Amino acid sequence: MKIRINQTWITGLAILEAFLAVVVTVAGIATAFGHVHLTFVSLWGQTVTIQNGGLYSHESVSMAAQGVGMDLVTLLVVTPLLLLGGFAGARGSLRGQLLRVGAFFYFTYAYLVILFGVVYNPLFLVYVVMLSAGIAGLVLSLLSVDAARLPEFISPTFRRRTIGWTVVGVNIMFLLLWLSRIVPSIGTSKPPVGLETYTTLSVQAADLSIVIPLSILTGVLLLRHHPVGYLLAAPVLFFLATMGLALAGMVAAMALMGTQVGVADTLPAAVTATVGMAMALHFLAQVQSPEGFPMVGTEGASALAA
Repeated sequence: MKIRINQTWITGLAILEAFLAVVVTVAGIATAFGHVHLTFVSLWGQTVTIQNGGLYSHESVSMAAQGVGMDLVTLLVVTPLLLLGGFAGARGSLRGQLLRVGAFFYFTYAYLVILFGVVYNPLFLVYVVMLSAGIAGLVLSLLSVDAARLPEFISPTFRRRTIGWTVVGVNIMFLLLWLSRIVPSIGTSKPPVGLETYTTLSVQAADLSIVIPLSILTGVLLLRHHPVGYLLAAPVLFFLATMGLALAGMVAAMALMGTQVGVADTLPAAVTATVGMAMALHFLAQVQSPEGFPMVGTEGASALAA
């Protein structure tokens, strides 16, 4: 199949996403502190503490703190990496191409969850644009990489099997974690853990329907040395690293904003961040000839083959 991908479009989407990310994350962080909380009785009859001020005014205190933690990682880590990957990828760097795939995947996931999960606020339409730009950037970035030839540019020292099994194991762990919160509530009059004032579990919905199946598939494809496994490793490993950092940021923000934090929250965040960053950095370090990889936009041909 022959496709032409205009790299200028991807760079433009990266700039747009980064600009809007700065706007929404600064708004979330700057307005998060100094509020007098209030209590609210949910539809399930539970008493929940509400933030009562700032961009996250109508969120629970716990969710507002998690939003601030994610905003910090998005602003300080993911947005710079998106711009770096966007400009480097447009110049033909394979590392840049893979980095922008990972960054766009993060933004797609993050603003899918935010758009459908957080309480309506004045930035709703900005979230709409960010999700749309994230999806478009992700699709175009994936189509720009010649997946069939990608394994040729990965060093033989890449720990394919170790990373494949780790990705499968970590995602099975999260699968069991989310199911342990949801399954016990089925058939009862009690809500699942973490529902609070919300109508559904948006994070768990996105993880169980998209992230976990995609990640397990990626691990299996890596174990089988399938070319698409190397391509999907970029978004999956980048996501694991950045979401690990986001979890750590959420725990820190919860502590700063007065929400109780225990070892059960801190330990998984630290482990996920450490393991995810180690695997993502190892993967990028194993990419060879980063400036010599053919792009669909310049070559005019796509070999995205199974």
